[in-house]
Amino acid sequence: MTPQLSVILVVWNNRSYIGRAIGNFISQECPQAELVIVDGASTDGTREEIERLAVGHPAIRWLSEPDKGQSDAMNKGIAMARADYISFLNVDDYYEPGTLNAVIPMITMPDAPAFLVGNCKVWDADGQLIYVNRPKKLRPWYILSGYSLPVNPSAYFYRKALHLEVGMYPEENHMNMDLEFIAKASLVTHIQYVDNDWGNFRVLPGTKTFTDNEAGMLGQRASMLFKSIRQRSPIHVQAMTMMMLMSIAITPALKIFWTRLSYPFKAVVWKWNHRNG
Repeated sequence: MTPQLSVILVVWNNRSYIGRAIGNFISQECPQAELVIVDGASTDGTREEIERLAVGHPAIRWLSEPDKGQSDAMNKGIAMARADYISFLNVDDYYEPGTLNAVIPMITMPDAPAFLVGNCKVWDADGQLIYVNRPKKLRPWYILSGYSLPVNPSAYFYRKALHLEVGMYPEENHMNMDLEFIAKASLVTHIQYVDNDWGNFRVLPGTKTFTDNEAGMLGQRASMLFKSIRQRSPIHVQAMTMMMLMSIAITPALKIFWTRLSYPFKAVVWKWNHRNG
Protein backbone atom coordinates (compact mmCIF):
# COMPACT_ATOMS: atom_id res chain seq x y z
CA MET A 1 0.00 0.00 0.00
CA THR A 2 1.33 3.43 -0.95
CA PRO A 3 1.58 5.59 2.18
CA GLN A 4 -0.45 8.79 2.52
CA LEU A 5 2.22 10.52 4.62
CA SER A 6 6.01 10.31 4.67
CA VAL A 7 7.73 11.33 7.90
CA ILE A 8 11.36 12.21 7.19
CA LEU A 9 13.93 11.89 9.97
CA VAL A 10 17.41 13.29 9.33
CA VAL A 11 20.16 12.32 11.77
CA TRP A 12 23.91 12.30 12.23
CA ASN A 13 25.74 10.95 15.28
CA ASN A 14 22.81 11.07 17.69
CA ARG A 15 22.48 7.58 19.10
CA SER A 16 21.07 8.91 22.38
CA TYR A 17 17.87 10.16 20.73
CA ILE A 18 17.40 8.06 17.58
CA GLY A 19 15.64 5.26 19.46
CA ARG A 20 13.16 7.70 21.00
CA ALA A 21 12.41 9.27 17.64
CA ILE A 22 11.79 5.93 15.93
CA GLY A 23 9.76 4.80 18.93
CA ASN A 24 7.64 7.94 18.72
CA PHE A 25 6.78 7.19 15.10
CA ILE A 26 5.96 3.55 15.87
CA SER A 27 3.78 4.58 18.82
CA GLN A 28 1.62 6.66 16.48
CA GLU A 29 0.25 3.36 15.10
CA CYS A 30 -0.60 4.98 11.79
CA PRO A 31 -0.70 2.39 8.97
CA GLN A 32 -0.98 5.11 6.32
CA ALA A 33 2.39 6.65 7.24
CA GLU A 34 5.97 5.67 6.52
CA LEU A 35 9.20 6.72 8.23
CA VAL A 36 12.12 7.67 5.98
CA ILE A 37 15.41 7.94 7.87
CA VAL A 38 18.42 9.64 6.31
CA ASP A 39 21.59 9.09 8.32
CA GLY A 40 24.71 11.01 7.37
CA ALA A 41 27.06 8.04 7.81
CA SER A 42 27.12 8.24 11.61
CA THR A 43 30.12 6.83 13.45
CA ASP A 44 28.72 6.69 17.00
CA GLY A 45 26.45 3.66 16.62
CA THR A 46 23.43 5.56 15.30
CA ARG A 47 23.45 3.59 12.04
CA GLU A 48 23.51 0.26 13.87
CA GLU A 49 20.68 1.40 16.14
CA ILE A 50 18.55 2.34 13.12
CA GLU A 51 19.22 -1.03 11.52
CA ARG A 52 18.25 -2.85 14.72
CA LEU A 53 15.05 -0.88 15.35
CA ALA A 54 13.86 -1.02 11.74
CA VAL A 55 13.70 -4.81 11.76
CA GLY A 56 10.11 -5.99 11.54
CA HIS A 57 8.79 -2.57 10.54
CA PRO A 58 8.23 -2.43 6.77
CA ALA A 59 6.99 1.17 7.12
CA ILE A 60 10.55 2.21 8.06
CA ARG A 61 13.00 2.78 5.23
CA TRP A 62 16.46 4.17 5.75
CA LEU A 63 19.66 5.30 4.09
CA SER A 64 23.10 5.86 5.58
CA GLU A 65 25.74 7.69 3.55
CA PRO A 66 27.80 10.89 3.69
CA ASP A 67 25.96 14.11 2.82
CA LYS A 68 26.69 17.80 2.33
CA GLY A 69 24.81 18.91 5.42
CA GLN A 70 21.30 18.94 6.85
CA SER A 71 19.60 20.47 3.81
CA ASP A 72 21.17 17.91 1.50
CA ALA A 73 19.99 15.11 3.80
CA MET A 74 16.47 16.60 3.91
CA ASN A 75 16.37 16.70 0.12
CA LYS A 76 17.44 13.06 -0.02
CA GLY A 77 14.55 12.23 2.28
CA ILE A 78 12.10 14.08 0.05
CA ALA A 79 13.37 12.13 -2.96
CA MET A 80 12.84 8.86 -1.06
CA ALA A 81 9.36 9.80 0.18
CA ARG A 82 6.56 7.83 -1.50
CA ALA A 83 3.62 9.85 -0.13
CA ASP A 84 2.15 13.07 -1.50
CA TYR A 85 2.46 14.74 1.91
CA ILE A 86 5.57 14.95 4.06
CA SER A 87 6.63 16.00 7.53
CA PHE A 88 10.03 16.35 9.15
CA LEU A 89 10.78 14.94 12.59
CA ASN A 90 14.04 16.09 14.11
CA VAL A 91 15.72 13.33 16.09
CA ASP A 92 15.26 15.09 19.46
CA ASP A 93 11.63 16.16 18.87
CA TYR A 94 8.39 14.19 18.85
CA TYR A 95 4.73 14.13 17.88
CA GLU A 96 1.86 14.29 20.34
CA PRO A 97 0.00 10.95 20.69
CA GLY A 98 -2.43 10.38 17.82
CA THR A 99 -1.10 13.23 15.69
CA LEU A 100 -0.50 11.27 12.49
CA ASN A 101 -3.92 9.58 12.57
CA ALA A 102 -5.51 12.99 13.16
CA VAL A 103 -3.71 14.51 10.17
CA ILE A 104 -4.38 11.72 7.66
CA PRO A 105 -8.10 12.56 7.13
CA MET A 106 -7.17 16.23 6.59
CA ILE A 107 -4.64 15.51 3.86
CA THR A 108 -6.70 12.85 2.06
CA MET A 109 -9.97 14.73 1.75
CA PRO A 110 -10.92 16.38 -1.57
CA ASP A 111 -9.30 19.80 -1.97
CA ALA A 112 -7.00 19.13 0.98
CA PRO A 113 -4.90 22.13 2.04
CA ALA A 114 -1.37 22.09 0.68
CA PHE A 115 0.11 23.13 4.02
CA LEU A 116 -1.19 22.45 7.55
CA VAL A 117 0.28 23.92 10.73
CA GLY A 118 -0.69 22.98 14.27
CA ASN A 119 0.52 23.94 17.74
CA CYS A 120 3.94 23.01 19.07
CA LYS A 121 4.95 22.61 22.70
CA VAL A 122 8.42 24.00 23.43
CA TRP A 123 10.39 22.31 26.23
CA ASP A 124 13.66 23.10 27.97
CA ALA A 125 16.42 20.60 28.74
CA ASP A 126 14.89 19.86 32.17
CA GLY A 127 11.57 18.83 30.67
CA GLN A 128 9.80 22.03 31.71
CA LEU A 129 7.26 23.51 29.30
CA ILE A 130 8.46 26.94 28.14
CA TYR A 131 5.41 27.86 26.05
CA VAL A 132 3.07 26.58 23.35
CA ASN A 133 3.65 27.98 19.86
CA ARG A 134 0.26 28.81 18.29
CA PRO A 135 0.98 30.47 14.93
CA LYS A 136 -2.59 31.47 14.09
CA LYS A 137 -1.71 34.05 11.44
CA LEU A 138 0.28 32.65 8.53
CA ARG A 139 -0.15 35.04 5.62
CA PRO A 140 3.19 36.06 4.04
CA TRP A 141 3.40 39.41 5.86
CA TYR A 142 2.96 37.81 9.27
CA ILE A 143 5.74 35.35 8.50
CA LEU A 144 8.14 37.77 6.78
CA SER A 145 7.82 40.23 9.66
CA GLY A 146 8.46 37.49 12.22
CA TYR A 147 5.10 38.23 13.85
CA SER A 148 3.81 34.65 13.61
CA LEU A 149 5.97 31.62 12.83
CA PRO A 150 5.83 27.84 13.23
CA VAL A 151 8.83 27.02 15.43
CA ASN A 152 9.35 23.37 14.55
CA PRO A 153 8.53 20.98 11.68
CA SER A 154 7.03 18.39 14.03
CA ALA A 155 3.91 20.60 14.02
CA TYR A 156 3.41 20.97 10.28
CA PHE A 157 2.65 18.83 7.24
CA TYR A 158 2.71 19.83 3.59
CA ARG A 159 2.30 18.60 0.03
CA LYS A 160 5.61 17.38 -1.41
CA ALA A 161 4.77 18.98 -4.76
CA LEU A 162 5.28 22.43 -3.16
CA HIS A 163 8.98 21.92 -3.75
CA LEU A 164 8.33 22.05 -7.50
CA GLU A 165 7.20 25.66 -7.03
CA VAL A 166 9.44 26.76 -4.17
CA GLY A 167 12.55 24.70 -4.81
CA MET A 168 14.35 22.25 -2.54
CA TYR A 169 16.00 23.10 0.75
CA PRO A 170 19.06 25.21 -0.12
CA GLU A 171 22.30 23.38 0.66
CA GLU A 172 24.07 26.65 1.45
CA ASN A 173 21.61 27.39 4.27
CA HIS A 174 22.62 25.25 7.25
CA MET A 175 20.83 27.24 9.98
CA ASN A 176 17.24 28.20 9.14
CA MET A 177 16.40 26.32 5.96
CA ASP A 178 12.97 25.47 7.40
CA LEU A 179 12.08 29.14 7.86
CA GLU A 180 13.24 29.87 4.33
CA PHE A 181 10.97 27.16 2.94
CA ILE A 182 7.95 28.28 4.99
CA ALA A 183 8.38 31.90 3.95
CA LYS A 184 8.68 31.00 0.27
CA ALA A 185 5.78 28.54 0.48
CA SER A 186 3.53 31.22 1.98
CA LEU A 187 3.98 33.22 -1.23
CA VAL A 188 2.58 30.45 -3.44
CA THR A 189 -0.02 28.68 -1.28
CA HIS A 190 -2.39 29.18 1.63
CA ILE A 191 -1.00 27.86 4.91
CA GLN A 192 -3.85 26.65 7.09
CA TYR A 193 -3.62 26.82 10.87
CA VAL A 194 -5.22 24.05 12.92
CA ASP A 195 -5.68 24.68 16.64
CA ASN A 196 -4.50 21.23 17.75
CA ASP A 197 -1.32 20.27 19.62
CA TRP A 198 0.76 18.25 17.15
CA GLY A 199 4.46 18.74 17.81
CA ASN A 200 7.00 18.91 20.61
CA PHE A 201 10.26 20.83 20.29
CA ARG A 202 13.11 20.32 22.74
CA VAL A 203 15.47 23.30 23.16
CA LEU A 204 18.61 21.42 24.11
CA PRO A 205 22.15 22.72 24.79
CA GLY A 206 24.49 21.86 21.95
CA THR A 207 21.86 21.99 19.22
CA LYS A 208 22.14 24.56 16.45
CA THR A 209 19.05 26.47 17.57
CA PHE A 210 20.23 26.68 21.19
CA THR A 211 23.79 27.69 20.27
CA ASP A 212 22.61 30.29 17.74
CA ASN A 213 20.19 31.77 20.25
CA GLU A 214 22.85 31.92 22.98
CA ALA A 215 25.13 33.79 20.57
CA GLY A 216 22.36 36.30 19.82
CA MET A 217 22.29 35.28 16.17
CA LEU A 218 18.97 33.43 15.89
CA GLY A 219 16.75 36.49 15.44
CA GLN A 220 19.35 38.31 13.39
CA ARG A 221 19.65 35.45 10.90
CA ALA A 222 15.87 35.23 10.55
CA SER A 223 15.57 38.98 10.02
CA MET A 224 18.23 38.94 7.29
CA LEU A 225 16.60 35.94 5.61
CA PHE A 226 13.13 37.48 5.63
CA LYS A 227 14.46 40.78 4.30
CA SER A 228 16.07 38.96 1.37
CA ILE A 229 12.85 37.09 0.55
CA ARG A 230 10.70 40.18 1.05
CA GLN A 231 12.75 42.14 -1.49
CA ARG A 232 11.84 39.55 -4.14
CA SER A 233 8.17 39.35 -3.13
CA PRO A 234 5.16 40.96 -4.85
CA ILE A 235 4.67 44.66 -4.11
CA HIS A 236 1.55 44.12 -1.98
CA VAL A 237 3.41 41.60 0.20
CA GLN A 238 6.28 44.06 0.66
CA ALA A 239 3.82 46.82 1.61
CA MET A 240 1.86 44.66 4.06
CA THR A 241 5.08 43.36 5.64
CA MET A 242 6.40 46.90 6.13
CA MET A 243 3.14 47.85 7.82
CA MET A 244 3.48 44.83 10.13
CA LEU A 245 7.07 45.75 10.98
CA MET A 246 6.02 49.31 11.79
CA SER A 247 3.18 48.02 13.96
CA ILE A 248 5.55 45.71 15.84
CA ALA A 249 8.02 48.55 16.36
CA ILE A 250 5.51 51.02 17.80
CA THR A 251 3.51 48.56 19.92
CA PRO A 252 5.84 48.75 22.98
CA ALA A 253 5.75 52.54 22.83
CA LEU A 254 1.96 52.52 22.59
CA LYS A 255 1.72 50.25 25.64
CA ILE A 256 3.84 52.67 27.66
CA PHE A 257 1.76 55.62 26.40
CA TRP A 258 -1.60 54.06 27.29
CA THR A 259 -0.29 52.85 30.67
CA ARG A 260 0.80 56.37 31.58
CA LEU A 261 -2.40 57.85 30.21
CA SER A 262 -4.42 55.54 32.45
CA TYR A 263 -2.58 56.51 35.65
CA PRO A 264 -4.84 59.52 36.52
CA PHE A 265 -7.98 57.47 35.93
CA LYS A 266 -6.66 54.61 38.07
CA ALA A 267 -5.75 57.08 40.81
CA VAL A 268 -9.29 58.50 40.84
CA VAL A 269 -10.79 55.00 41.05
CA TRP A 270 -8.39 54.06 43.87
CA LYS A 271 -9.27 57.21 45.89
CA TRP A 272 -13.00 56.66 45.33
CA ASN A 273 -12.84 53.02 46.45
CA HIS A 274 -10.85 53.89 49.59
CA ARG A 275 -13.07 56.87 50.47
CA ASN A 276 -16.20 54.75 50.17
CA GLY A 277 -14.66 51.53 51.43
